[in-house]
Amino acid sequence: MRINIDRKVCQGHGVCQMTALTLFELSDEDGLAYVSVDRVPEELHDQAILAANSCPERAISLVED
Repeated sequence: MRINIDRKVCQGHGVCQMTALTLFELSDEDGLAYVSVDRVPEELHDQAILAANSCPERAISLVED
């Protein structure tokens, strides 16, 4: 699974990072989220799904590979 963040939609609320700290970080420059892993490890799939569903702006999408 891969995570995509639409940075044009992200508002930097940080809910994704609070939900899945090991998968997301917030930029020091603009405060927007970015993904900190290339592929989501199997054991963190539930966290990725929860983070995507928790995003108030719906800026996160998940892609199965």
